[in-house]
Amino acid sequence: MSQPKKRPSWLWLAFYGRRRRGFPWLLAGVLVVILVLALLFAIPGASDIARSVPAVLFGLLIVGAVVLALVAVFVPRRRD
Repeated sequence: MSQPKKRPSWLWLAFYGRRRRGFPWLLAGVLVVILVLALLFAIPGASDIARSVPAVLFGLLIVGAVVLALVAVFVPRRRD
């Protein structure tokens, strides 16, 4: 009787599937954000500044959505 096959670890499952091409920009971005926030909290008094970061990001998100909506209204789509 042959030995049962060992199950792969959870880490192997994260890399299973089709081969990816290119640089993992999302992963790099998340790591950079974590590093920036960690350095921000290392500066004395900067944790007060960090409380305003979500408000600024939310404001930028709303402004970006409005700009994209205006671009979509005024720029016609190309017909192929």
